[in-house]
Amino acid sequence: IEKGEGMVEYGQVIRELEISLPRLLARQIVDERSTDCGGFMDGDGLVGPNSVSSASTLAYAYLLRESSHYQSPELLERILMVGDFGRRRRRPSGNYDLLITNFDSSPDTGFITKSLAPAVKLARVAEGDEGAQQIAESLGELILSGVPGMVNGGFHTPNHRWVLVAALSLAKELFPDIEVQDTIEAYLAETIDCNADGEYIERSTGVYNAVVNRSLILASQALSRPELLDPVRRNLDFNYHMLHGDATVVTSISRRQDRGARSVPTTLADGYQAMAHIDDNGFYAAVADWLVERGKSSIVCLPNFALNPAWRTAEVAREKLPTSYAKSFPVSGLWRVRRGGASATAAAGLTSPFSVVYGQAEMTLKLCSTYFATGQFVGEDFVGSEREAHLQHMGHNKIYPEKDYRGGIYWLPIDEQVDAENWQEVRGRRATYELPPLQVSLRMVSVEGGFDLHLATSGGLDGVPFQIEFSFTPGGTLETENVLLEGKEGNTAFLKRGTALYRVGNDAISVGPGSHAHSMWAMRNSESSSDVFRLLITDMAPLKRTIQIRCGTWSATERKLLP
Repeated sequence: IEKGEGMVEYGQVIRELEISLPRLLARQIVDERSTDCGGFMDGDGLVGPNSVSSASTLAYAYLLRESSHYQSPELLERILMVGDFGRRRRRPSGNYDLLITNFDSSPDTGFITKSLAPAVKLARVAEGDEGAQQIAESLGELILSGVPGMVNGGFHTPNHRWVLVAALSLAKELFPDIEVQDTIEAYLAETIDCNADGEYIERSTGVYNAVVNRSLILASQALSRPELLDPVRRNLDFNYHMLHGDATVVTSISRRQDRGARSVPTTLADGYQAMAHIDDNGFYAAVADWLVERGKSSIVCLPNFALNPAWRTAEVAREKLPTSYAKSFPVSGLWRVRRGGASATAAAGLTSPFSVVYGQAEMTLKLCSTYFATGQFVGEDFVGSEREAHLQHMGHNKIYPEKDYRGGIYWLPIDEQVDAENWQEVRGRRATYELPPLQVSLRMVSVEGGFDLHLATSGGLDGVPFQIEFSFTPGGTLETENVLLEGKEGNTAFLKRGTALYRVGNDAISVGPGSHAHSMWAMRNSESSSDVFRLLITDMAPLKRTIQIRCGTWSATERKLLP
């Protein structure tokens, strides 16, 4: 890649900063009679105290020589207005509110500190610029006043711990006399929540992996603790294998609000870019380039360049990114396969155990039977290799939490008084009449052009209705030998026999062969969604069946899939 063409490059970041600046300034309240003066209005018409973090963007535009707003008196005035707004709107603790959910919030104060601290650090080294010193004093005071609240305030979610560690570390770097080290050490003593596969607790490839990596990199630099970068490396390696061929990311495994979203995670780019320079790692540099090229934005890397002037001109030789791999993550219960534009995910512990993406076409598999409240497939006993992955549904009955019931349960009379208040407690002591669990085996094998799914049931009883559901992203067309129809949101079709091909544009996924043992449009106990197009293959247990899934580009002239 030639410099400037699809690369994370300082000049491009500055250009993006200047493009974003007018939009940001247009949202700032400048009416001096308003209590919101200096703050920034969001899309909901709110001017949240946490909007003081936007001061960092204005400060970079003022402080960086390459900016056309360098040392602008008008911009300096706007920055100082933000500082005054923060002093009016912070809580007595020094903390700020996030109006959509958190109030007097220590972690949100940590996010603000992480944003402001690099700008303050940059302002302090600007020699002979009185405006820069005013910025350092105004925004630095917001950081210093927030320290007690961050020390005492605690956190909500796992990533907040590392946000607070980074924020307190940056604050101590700016103000060495503050007493925060014990709090930093207490959080670090919990150890970083990154498993051997490289996954953090929240499994949030779309949002919070970036937050944690950014926090640990900043803390490592501020504390001079290079060991904090080890989990970052593991997570960056893991994240690459979660990217589809178009650089969008697997979010079906997330435990946070990015679950199910389809987006290019450009927020990960600064972590890759930072570690590319720290480790002189061409693979990380190439991933950062790919993310900013596909996501059309590199401004997330601006703080890296601000804090590390040498990176503005430094070159890291890029490596070619692998586009074909199969990788098992046994601790996380994940199997990821990519073959050029096609990629697949198998995941334990989810009601969607397998999914395939080819360009714009996306398919998610769900399996279910009507066997009591145990029918919805959730994979356990994950085993993965380069060629295949295996999941087993054991037939747990999760509706009744008092015991680990499996299969069908009927309760027998008990010699106790039973009422509405003690019903569940007493139920756990009742004798039961039990039917064997219906277990389902799902083996997913990577083959040329796609995947073979081998399904088999064991146990349970004979004659149990079963369905194989393929949920497709709506907006495409479904074609069989005899039928062509629109794949509309909320609609359901049955594949009675043969193969069905679903395509969005020329991106296509085919499934088959079909089977039609029953016509349950909405099977009891099944988990279905109204925002997808559903294709059903139906059967009766016991069953043993192979489903072929193939991916490719649809050729209208040749009437077939091309690899």
